[in-house]
Amino acid sequence: MNKKLIISNSLTFIFVVVFVVIFKSMFGEENTLIGVTTITATLMFLGKDLTISPIRNAIRLILLNLFIGICAILAVKHIYLGIVVNFIALFIVSYALCYNLESPMYFPFTLQYLFLLSAPVSAEQIPKRLIALVFGAIFIILIQLIVNKDKISKSGNKILTNVCDLILGKIENFENNYIDDENLEIESKINAFRKMVYDKREVDFYLTEEGRIKLNLSAALENTYYMIGAIEKSPDVLFILNNLKELINNTKNVLEGKDIDKDLCKEKYIFLQECEDRNINELLVLQLLDSIVLLQDTLYELKNLKKENYNLVKSVGDIPSNTKESLFKYVVGDHRSLKYCYAMRVAIAISIGGYIKDLFNISEGRWIMFTILSLVNPIYEVSKNKTKDRVLSTIIGSVIVLALFSIFKDTTIRSIILMITGYISGYLKQYKYSIICVTISAVGSAALVGDVSGLTVDRILLVILGAIIAIIANKFIFPYKLQDSNDELEVMYSSAVIEMLKEIQKAVEGIKEPHIMKNLLIKTSLIEERLKLNNQILDISSYDKLVKEQRFLVTNIYELYIWIIREKVNPEYIKYVLRDIKQLIDYKDEPIENRIDEIKSHIRVVKDLKTKITLSSITIILKELKKISDMKKSI
Repeated sequence: MNKKLIISNSLTFIFVVVFVVIFKSMFGEENTLIGVTTITATLMFLGKDLTISPIRNAIRLILLNLFIGICAILAVKHIYLGIVVNFIALFIVSYALCYNLESPMYFPFTLQYLFLLSAPVSAEQIPKRLIALVFGAIFIILIQLIVNKDKISKSGNKILTNVCDLILGKIENFENNYIDDENLEIESKINAFRKMVYDKREVDFYLTEEGRIKLNLSAALENTYYMIGAIEKSPDVLFILNNLKELINNTKNVLEGKDIDKDLCKEKYIFLQECEDRNINELLVLQLLDSIVLLQDTLYELKNLKKENYNLVKSVGDIPSNTKESLFKYVVGDHRSLKYCYAMRVAIAISIGGYIKDLFNISEGRWIMFTILSLVNPIYEVSKNKTKDRVLSTIIGSVIVLALFSIFKDTTIRSIILMITGYISGYLKQYKYSIICVTISAVGSAALVGDVSGLTVDRILLVILGAIIAIIANKFIFPYKLQDSNDELEVMYSSAVIEMLKEIQKAVEGIKEPHIMKNLLIKTSLIEERLKLNNQILDISSYDKLVKEQRFLVTNIYELYIWIIREKVNPEYIKYVLRDIKQLIDYKDEPIENRIDEIKSHIRVVKDLKTKITLSSITIILKELKKISDMKKSI
C-alpha cells in the first residue's frame, strides 16, 4: 500500500475525529451530527476553490445552513406541514448543489437536513443549533483559505509543467520518427487545470489575471501537442520545432518560478520574420505557428505578471443573460434537465419516506430516508447499480457488527472497533464496501451500550423499505438516464461552439469580450469530460473519436479568436474573413471542397504571414466541422 496514502488517510482521520470532538464540546451532543456533516462538506469542497470571494461564499453557505436548520425545525412541528417543508427544502438544496458539469455537492447538506429532522431540539436549544450551523459554514471557508490559497499557482503550475514535458517528449518522438497518437494524458491534465480556473471566477464569470493568462497557456500547449502529431517532417517543420523546444523550456522555467534572461518580444519578431521569409503555406504548419505565437505572447504576459496581481479581476463587459440560470426558469421551463429531474425525484421520495416514518412513529425510521438519499442518484443507471449493493452490504455489515458485539461486551472495546472501522473506510473506494463500514458504524453506535440484535433486524428492514421507495422513484419519478444526459450535453456543446464562432465574428468587427470566450472554452472542456465518463459507463467507444475531434475544433476556434484580438485582421482582407466566419456559423453539412481550394489559393498568393495564419485557421475549422458532421451521421 502507498506510504503517502497511509499517512494522508491517517492524518485526515485524526483531523476528523478531533474536529468532531471539539465541535461536540462547543455545541453539545445534540448538535454533534452537524459537526459530522460540516467536516464531510469541508473535505468535499476541497476539490473546489472558493477563495476568490471568501466573504460572498461564506454568506452563501451561512444562508444555506440557516435555511436547512429553519426548515428542519418547521418540518417536525406537524406531519402534514412536514411533507410540504421537506419537499421545498430538499428540492432547493438538491437543485442548487447538483451540477451538469461538475461533481455534485448536495450530499453533505441533504444529509445534514435529514440528521436535523432525526434529532430535533427544544425551543431553548434552537439558538445554539443555528449558531452551530453558522459556525460550520464559516469553518468550510476558513479551511478553504488555508488549503486552497494560490491553488492555481501551486497545483496548476505542476500540471502545466507536466504538459510541457509531454510536448518535449512528443517532439523527440517526432524527430526520431516514432508515431505517438495517445492524447488522453494531456487531455486529462488540461481538463484538471481548467477546472481550477473555472472554480476561481468572480461571480462565476470573470477570470482572474492569473487564470486568464494560464488558460491561454493551456490552449497553446494543448494545440501545439496536437499539431506535432499531425504535421509531416520537412526542413521548415524541423526549424520550427527547434525553436519550439527552447520556448517550452522557457515556459517550464517561468512556471517553476525561475528567471529567464531573454527578450521574448525580440525573439518572437526574429522567429516570425524567418518563417515569413520561408513562405510557409502548409495549413497544419501555419496552425502550429499560430499556437507557438500564442505561447510566446502568453509567456511574455506571465513573466511580467506581478504576484500581487494574480487575483486581480478585470470585469470587462457584462455577464451574458443566457449564463444566469434561475430556479424559476426550470420550474416553469425546462423540466428535463438533470438538475430539475434529480431535485424533484429526491424531494418527492424522501418526503414520502419521512411521512411514513412520522405516520407510523418508527423510532429508527431515519434509515428509510438515509437509504433513499443514498440510492436516488441523478443518473438512473448509477442508482440501479447501487441498490443491490446497498441492501447486501447492509446485511453483511449488520451480521459483522452482531458477531463482534456478541463477543465483546465492554463499551471501550466496542468504541475501539467503531474507530478502527471508520479508519478502514478511508481506504475503501467501492460503494458496496464503504456501506459495510457505514452499517457497522451506524448500528454499532446506536447499540454501544445495549442489545444489538433488535437494531440489526430493524435496520435491515428499514433499508429494504427505503430501497423499494428509491427503486420506484428512480424508475417512475422524473427518470433521467445516461442517454438523456448525453443528449443534453451535446446540445450544450453545439450551442457553445456556435457562440464561440459568433464571438470571432464580433472580434473581427472590433467587439471584444474575451471573458465570454474563455468561459465557453472551459465549458466545452467540462462537457467533454462528462461525456467521456457517461460513455465509459455505457461502454460506447465510438463517441471517443467524436469527442476528440470536437476538442480539436474548439481549441482551434479559441486560438483563432485570440489571434484576431491580438494581431487584428489585415484591413484588406476583413470582408473576406467575415464572409468565411459567417460560413462557419451557418455551416449545415454542405460540400466544402471548392471553398477550401479557394482559401488555399489566397494563402499561396498572400505574403503577409499573419493573414496566412488567419486563413489557415478558418480552413482547418471548416474541415473539422465537416469531419464532425460526417462522424455524427455514422454513429
